[in-house]
Amino acid sequence: MATQRKKLIIDTDGGVDDAQAIFMMLDSTVYDVIGFTCVRGNSGVNQVVRNVLKILTAADKLSIPVYAGCAFSILGQHVIQNSYQGVDGLGDCQSAEEPDVSILQREAATDVIIRLTKEHPGEITLMCIGPLTNLATALKVDPDFSCRLRDCYIMGGNYYGKGNITVSAEFNFHADPEAAYIALEQLRCPTTLVGWEVCEENGPTWDQYHQLRSFSGKRNQFLKAIEQKPVAFSIKQGWNYSPADEFLAACMLSPSEVVMETKHVYATVELGGKLTYGQMVVDWNKVLKKEPNLTIVTKIDKDTFFTALLNTAKSDI
Repeated sequence: MATQRKKLIIDTDGGVDDAQAIFMMLDSTVYDVIGFTCVRGNSGVNQVVRNVLKILTAADKLSIPVYAGCAFSILGQHVIQNSYQGVDGLGDCQSAEEPDVSILQREAATDVIIRLTKEHPGEITLMCIGPLTNLATALKVDPDFSCRLRDCYIMGGNYYGKGNITVSAEFNFHADPEAAYIALEQLRCPTTLVGWEVCEENGPTWDQYHQLRSFSGKRNQFLKAIEQKPVAFSIKQGWNYSPADEFLAACMLSPSEVVMETKHVYATVELGGKLTYGQMVVDWNKVLKKEPNLTIVTKIDKDTFFTALLNTAKSDI
């Protein structure tokens, strides 16, 4: 008897690493992606919508509904200064097929997240691979909505306090620190987080990267094209290849094989620090005496992770 697949909503800011993570989830036999909600992050939300539609065009999955979400942070910020993934957030790739934006759903992302959890209580997993503005807004509109989620997975934060956008903050959390704070404080479902440290410490080698992009399928050539700018920049800076959202996807798809260690802790987000604004703060020593609100993935099997990437690349042949 076949096992029923879990319903999945992917909340995304449509970046380069989002694309491969999305391809991984679309290949899943565990999850059934029922919608994409777009949030301002790597670019403005209107561009994010276009990016997600480009990604789904490459995957031949335009039948999955796409919804536009928050165009501003909780405090009203609109523009994020981050050129690593290009001005458009998808590598400024000119060869990617332009999407038909008329197929965008009219319902707002926050509304659809709330509605679907009411229609399918306890059945929906929310995967967040961008800033948490849509999630936080849903929590503000309907504080009980997260009780109807099956679970929530987040790529973001940094439990060592080593930043990748500021001295101490990870990009997704720093893009909307107040939203990240609300999410961690108010989520009432099992919540798992993959932080920046896991991504930085376990990225494939450049030889492995070139192996991944040696395959000729439509999706793989799309990834190779949109990655040119960030890859060239990383090599120039002497950085390793450090995907991010793909780690969360791998942990969701094969937790028993990929995840080697987790910590169940209380964590929050710093909102008042001059140098630490947007940093995730973990109460490792239980100083605050609060109940754990988060499971953090702290160690993964690097080889198994690469195999997951390789399988996605091979499946596109």
